[in-house]
Amino acid sequence: MDGYECAGFHFYSNFDSANLCRVEYVGTPENKINSSSFTGKQDIPNVEFNLWTKPDCAGTEFENGNRTWFYFGVKGTVPSALIKFNIVDLNKQAKLYSQGMGPVFRILPGKGHWERIIDKPTFNNEKNVFTLSFKCKAPENVNSVLYLAFTYPYSYADLQSKLALIDNRFSADDDLNSKDDIYYVRERVCDSLEGRRMDLITITSFHGISSERETRLTNLFPDPNTLRPYRFVDKKVIFISARVHPGETPSSFVFNGFLNLLLTRDDTVAIVLRRNYVFKLVPCLNPDGVVNGHYRTDTRGVNLNRVYLNPNVTDHPTISAARALIRYYHYGFEKEDDEREEGLSTEVSHITIDSKKEAWCSKCKALVELQEKSGSCGHCGEFLECNNSFGGDTKNPDASGLFLYVDMHGHASKKGIFMYGNHFDDVDCNVKCMLLPKLMSINNHNFHFTACNFTERNMYLKDKRDGMSKEGSGRVAVFKLTGLVQSYTLECNYNTGRLVNVLPPTIKETAKAIHNVLVPPKYTPHVFEEVGRAIGISILDLINQNPYTRLPHSEYHSLNGLREWLRVRCASGLGDLSKPKVIRHAVSHHSSSMNVAQGKVGGSRSVIVKSRSLNKFGAKKMKQLKKDKLAVAGIVSSTPQPSCSELVTPSTSGRPARTNNLKTSKSLNMRPRVKNQEKHRPNSSQSTVNHIAKNIQNTSAKCKVNNSKEKTEPDGSIKLTEICFVKDPDGKKMIAKYQNDKKLDDEKLIVAWDASNSNAQVFSQKSRVPGGFLASTSSQKRTFRVHNFQKAAPANPSYKVKRNIYKKINAGDGKIKKTKILKKKQKERNKKDHT
Repeated sequence: MDGYECAGFHFYSNFDSANLCRVEYVGTPENKINSSSFTGKQDIPNVEFNLWTKPDCAGTEFENGNRTWFYFGVKGTVPSALIKFNIVDLNKQAKLYSQGMGPVFRILPGKGHWERIIDKPTFNNEKNVFTLSFKCKAPENVNSVLYLAFTYPYSYADLQSKLALIDNRFSADDDLNSKDDIYYVRERVCDSLEGRRMDLITITSFHGISSERETRLTNLFPDPNTLRPYRFVDKKVIFISARVHPGETPSSFVFNGFLNLLLTRDDTVAIVLRRNYVFKLVPCLNPDGVVNGHYRTDTRGVNLNRVYLNPNVTDHPTISAARALIRYYHYGFEKEDDEREEGLSTEVSHITIDSKKEAWCSKCKALVELQEKSGSCGHCGEFLECNNSFGGDTKNPDASGLFLYVDMHGHASKKGIFMYGNHFDDVDCNVKCMLLPKLMSINNHNFHFTACNFTERNMYLKDKRDGMSKEGSGRVAVFKLTGLVQSYTLECNYNTGRLVNVLPPTIKETAKAIHNVLVPPKYTPHVFEEVGRAIGISILDLINQNPYTRLPHSEYHSLNGLREWLRVRCASGLGDLSKPKVIRHAVSHHSSSMNVAQGKVGGSRSVIVKSRSLNKFGAKKMKQLKKDKLAVAGIVSSTPQPSCSELVTPSTSGRPARTNNLKTSKSLNMRPRVKNQEKHRPNSSQSTVNHIAKNIQNTSAKCKVNNSKEKTEPDGSIKLTEICFVKDPDGKKMIAKYQNDKKLDDEKLIVAWDASNSNAQVFSQKSRVPGGFLASTSSQKRTFRVHNFQKAAPANPSYKVKRNIYKKINAGDGKIKKTKILKKKQKERNKKDHT
């Protein structure tokens, strides 16, 4: 549609990534819009249009139902006219737009940067037709064009322009000053179905460079004049890709943030990254879909992120090329698909390693032949070391040349920025997989670790529209092809998140320098680019080489402490962190059992724990629920457990506990609401404590109930005095605070109890004992005291309350004024006066 005119307005969609097919003026078509039609009211539009977009592969046999992306330009003859646009028959994205998502606009010439529209858009779904409506002002300059899009665009032309500038920057710089200089190579891997190039960018430093170049793989790298990059010694490969779904433009901005970091010469983080790894970056896997304004598929209507396991070279050339590269960097040589995946020793003969002892001289930029493994350069005298092996040790079948794989995407429904990882039966592998996403939440305000998913179900889930399984996605396929644990899909919501992280200070800052953002921002390209930078910072935390690490000032203190924290979550069976086991407390009026709520035990009503995961409380599930109505999803593991301060921050003031994440609309209410709280008296906790003590009689410690809080029984038995239920992302836990006899002067401990398994475990709260775990034995005199993090002031008549009394003082001018003073302070004054 080139310069189509409608009611005096011209609409454009003849450019890269544009999508618009039809425009209709709302009203009489003969009525032209002019200045006399202005209403004078700012909220009433001067003109209204209905617009239709093209679905993916429109007009072909591969046409499908993806209609989310729109991008067009409009130019009017009336300056500053308020225009209302109705985008008709879009995919139902009600959840996205109900959360405040709005289109973006810019004006050329004029306002060149993209911004979100000011007015909140509206939507309706009449007769199963989803329509998005929003208003925007026309430019004051009638010669300017107003561009509007679903979200911040990033076209194929924008990408090629950026890469051309980078090429010019590094081609002009031929002088090599040190090994830390940037080694940059851009290659054309293959062509898409419509003949557009798929780029591969190699970035590293000159550390470990060898004389051997990478292999020109079969049917790839068609430019004979472009040399392949050199191989590097003792450097593994980090493979990053983006834009396999053309409408998910946030992935391009995250990619640019990571690329900009790697290409910064003087950045310490970038220098360390380039020293340790070779980065292989694919900025666009679906160039045809991007140019044609598609949302999810290529020009044949295929979701390319479902064909990684068995791509066709003819139909899916870019995915076939990416798969071949990943296998090449994993094995260290080109491996055919029909060869066996194990027994790599038979394929070692395919590798050609030069027997000559050569080394690369970074000073004079020459290959120097050496007599021994080390020596000096004959030209400049610099000391050199020779090693011609490839980064991935192919002689060891278990070794991989890959260190990390990340495929970047956008997300329309779930809020925030998060990762999907694979699921493993081994706990150590699960911990290793969760480590990078957790580090991302420590290094970035907007990364949502609780939204990450590491479940097996998410590896094989089928799409509702096309029925294709996620088993063919890049993340799962790379794991199946290479066994790589650290294989991820990065997802970015188009609009905003549901929380922000409070970042601890770096080691070069004071411990009080807490970095905090109060509310989740509206996501912009800058926010996405910061996520890309955080990926690089988190990679250095993985190998303990981050010069600006935040771990020492975090609640985990070290990388090992973070691993132990993740080990607890893995032992608890957590995979989909975005769907915690939410517990509800319902009060039954027909029971004489004790009530447990807000950390108090007492009252005359029973508590039935109801889970949202139950479907209308089926008979079988309800039976099991009643059986374990006081049971909680506790921590059952033989590994060291973290302190309760790692779950929630203790609060003794009665206020809600602080967590590591700040929420806006939905705050974490860690205590259930119970009516008539004054009826729940802590002194009447005998029956409930007896019930719980009965369930843990099989543990190594003997439980005896007593209402006293500080005394220890002569027989050394354990006493439970109060019960505290803590609700956190792990589910519902009963956390009991344990304290030795004061005479022993031992540290405070925490007991986590799992009623379903009748198992209690003790672990350190403030300091670690050797091994991080102290088993409970009946020979020691111990007292269990439940620690209530959310405890309000107890409604006990015997509780000593500071009562206010009044004192008459002379306020001047003969006036007498009453002033509140505390009874305790008054007693102290009276005692002082008496003395």
